[in-house]
Amino acid sequence: MRGASTLRNRGRSQALPLLGLLLLSAAAQQLPVHDDPLYDLLARTAPTPAHLARAPRSLDEFRERADLVSAQPWREFLRWRLGQAERLPPRQGMLLTTLEGFGYPTDSNWSTDAKGAYRVVGLWSLGEQALLEMVWSDSARREGANPSAFDAMPLARLTFRTGEWEWQLARANLRWAGGYSGALLVNDAMPPVPYAHIAFPMHLPMLGKWQFEQFYAQFEQDGQMVWWGGRRLTRALDSRWSLSAAEAFKALRLPNGALSQLVPYYLYQKWMSRAEIGSGWFNYLAEIGVIYQPNATNRLYLFWLIDDIRAPDFLGGRGANTPRKIATLLGVRFKPTPDTRLILEGVLTDGTENGGTYGAAGHDPRYAYFYKGLPMGHPFGANRRGLYARFEWERERWFLALEGWNIGRFHDFLPGERGYQFDVQLSYQATRTSLLSLRYRSRHLRETDLPDARCGWWLQWSQIF
Repeated sequence: MRGASTLRNRGRSQALPLLGLLLLSAAAQQLPVHDDPLYDLLARTAPTPAHLARAPRSLDEFRERADLVSAQPWREFLRWRLGQAERLPPRQGMLLTTLEGFGYPTDSNWSTDAKGAYRVVGLWSLGEQALLEMVWSDSARREGANPSAFDAMPLARLTFRTGEWEWQLARANLRWAGGYSGALLVNDAMPPVPYAHIAFPMHLPMLGKWQFEQFYAQFEQDGQMVWWGGRRLTRALDSRWSLSAAEAFKALRLPNGALSQLVPYYLYQKWMSRAEIGSGWFNYLAEIGVIYQPNATNRLYLFWLIDDIRAPDFLGGRGANTPRKIATLLGVRFKPTPDTRLILEGVLTDGTENGGTYGAAGHDPRYAYFYKGLPMGHPFGANRRGLYARFEWERERWFLALEGWNIGRFHDFLPGERGYQFDVQLSYQATRTSLLSLRYRSRHLRETDLPDARCGWWLQWSQIF
């Protein structure tokens, strides 16, 4: 019996690294959605100025920082989410509350009627392999281009695992890889939608073992139903190189819906268009990503998205007059010193006479890759040439973040905003779970009329309970 127990423990210890590998094979450049409870768990269990400030982190950085977590009851929630724990503590729950207060000078252009905000995160383990997460927050009313598009529940998600498979039923955002400025194919700038998601390892002949994931969403837009789906394959080629291939669609109708979830979306579009519908009902996009990891902290990444491009002749492209609509994101993340962190990214998106990347191409407006006026892809949108930079410095109780982006038109013959935004945040960790921040933001955007030029300071207090 003693030998059998040792074998079981050894099997569990070997299974944990395998679990993390299977669930997080794309962790090198996978950022959780901005409302993910992972940020709250890390801020509560390992409070540092950057964690309390909810500084954007990819999953590989979360896993590194999980080692800082003190032995607290909810530590296993964080480790299970990151694939570092085999089981959840069954039938346990927790609530995390964050309160924020804001003070503005009288001449600040960034003052709002809301002088405070709240965020409540609830987590309940329904069993050893099932976790329910819910978030209530009014923070969206202060930020973004369309605050009215969001409600007070940005995330409600049930996750459960069966062996190497992970399942999710949720009303939340989704985000796939990409950069810190945003993801090209599936991004979290849009309001939450209901979706089902599945992920599991897949063995492909001669190509080895890949991690497969797929989601399916159905929601109402402009009074009518639309369908959205995506699937992705990722693989770590060796200790330094990772590769991903993904495709997504947004459809105004979905004939033979079961077939759409079983075959490549590109083939489904071709079959259904020839049989029933024609064009202008199925917006197809595809993406390829490559990530290079020279060491444990630095990353170089490239993502290339195809919205429209003429298909090869053997796939039906012969004689087609399809305008090219592509997007590219090239970025680097590195730590010049142990206290600093730097991110630089460049983004290019095509523009064409009928709208360019993510556009409706002259079809029904719902066909465009937007929801409630917000992009489902990269926040820069179509016809853009943009640069993004973020610098962070953290030492003891102090945290400094500088972040900015600059965008211009890719083609001058198309309309579009151009300009920049620059943010500064200087924070001091006043107590273990509170943060005092001095913030400054300057924005200068112009299209055809007078520019949107605003700047201002504010003082922000955050307390997590």
